[in-house]
Amino acid sequence: MKYIAIILLVAVGVYLYKRAQRLAQEEQQATQKPVEKVVSGEAVNVPSQEADQEAEKVVSTPADEGVTFEPVEPAETEAVEETVVEPVEPAAVEETVVEVAEEKKPTEAVLEVEQAPEQLAEEPEPEPEPAFKMLAVTDESWTNDKLSASLAQYRAEPEAEGKHVALLQAIAECYKQRKQEEYREYGAALSPYYQSLFAALPAPTKEKGVGFMHLATLLNDCGDFDGAIAICQAAIGYGLSDGTVTGFEGRITRIEKAKAKAQA
Repeated sequence: MKYIAIILLVAVGVYLYKRAQRLAQEEQQATQKPVEKVVSGEAVNVPSQEADQEAEKVVSTPADEGVTFEPVEPAETEAVEETVVEPVEPAAVEETVVEVAEEKKPTEAVLEVEQAPEQLAEEPEPEPEPAFKMLAVTDESWTNDKLSASLAQYRAEPEAEGKHVALLQAIAECYKQRKQEEYREYGAALSPYYQSLFAALPAPTKEKGVGFMHLATLLNDCGDFDGAIAICQAAIGYGLSDGTVTGFEGRITRIEKAKAKAQA
């Protein structure tokens, strides 16, 4: 509404100014005609200079044709023009541009890219997996107290030596109870876990071969003759003995005979 009122005032001022100018031109044209004066009953032409002076008097006379002039003051026109035009201050424009530009500087993006590898490097590295296979958790509700305690100790021990002792006890209990199918099959299934754990020991060649001997018997009783032969060969590779006269070599011979008999 403010801008509409200003525009209307400007239009009225221009209209009044042009109207006053037009009326002034018409009066000036009327006064340029020769003024006749009657001197001793005769018409005499008045010089143009005198006619102009008289015309000025006529124009300045308020009573002439009942016309009044209201000239528009230049100062008011300038004030109106200044009100209409409202230039934006350069400072405000600069502030706006700076705010937009500061939203995301290119250097900040570069720093983020450079810092990304460092942040990744600071993340903790995953702990290395153990060199041996972890014992799978199965339904062990059927196990006796001795086997359950050995398995719990195996899972709680942090070092390979402690795990080896606990797993060796679990295999020995399965060997002792091998006439029962559950113990026999569970003990035979411990073979790959025991072999990977035995290989992770600091000095496996200095250990005894009792664990290999028990597993070979359990595998043989389960009918896994090839698995029994393989574990005997692994024990021979470590230079271990099963405590018998013929050693693991003689055990392999007996397993092969049992295999042939089973396949006959």
